[in-house]
Amino acid sequence: MEEHTLAPVSSRESLHLLGGLILTRERLLTLLDELDDQDLHHQVHDFPTLGGYALHLAQIELWWNKMVLTGEGLTAEDRKKFDFKEKQEITAPTGMEKSWVLARLGEARMLTREYYHSLSDFEFRKAILKVKDGDTEKVYSPEWVLYHLNHHESYHLGQMYMLLKWINGRREKWDHFNTPYLSI
Repeated sequence: MEEHTLAPVSSRESLHLLGGLILTRERLLTLLDELDDQDLHHQVHDFPTLGGYALHLAQIELWWNKMVLTGEGLTAEDRKKFDFKEKQEITAPTGMEKSWVLARLGEARMLTREYYHSLSDFEFRKAILKVKDGDTEKVYSPEWVLYHLNHHESYHLGQMYMLLKWINGRREKWDHFNTPYLSI
């Protein structure tokens, strides 16, 4: 019998929901593990590359951590290290290595884990996080932010899997197509 749970069950709600985010990240890491650098940067029409999606996930998680959860703001070093652009685009730097993007994903995730490990259930559910959006101010709970990060990562992970199928269908990797038997 197969059993599906979110992760080791915790007595704290924040850690339980964090378990769902961890499972989503494990699926992302499984997908990235199967890629080589050529796959990471393979361009299909005007869609973002798989590397672009992976970096975007790290950037957004860092943004929510620094700008909303802790309120520290993004430093110039953060912007450089995570390749932030003024206009939000899903791109990856030319020549970006898989190990580099994995490090950015790991750094952003450690901030998320540290933040949520420090919360009580009361703090987790309370709408206390203010975000200025143009002329309006929005208030979020840490619970909503964690749910949003999970939804965002799941959404782009689905796009990445579809893009990978498209890439593999358009670029054959089979050596037997290059054999002399096809010219007979």
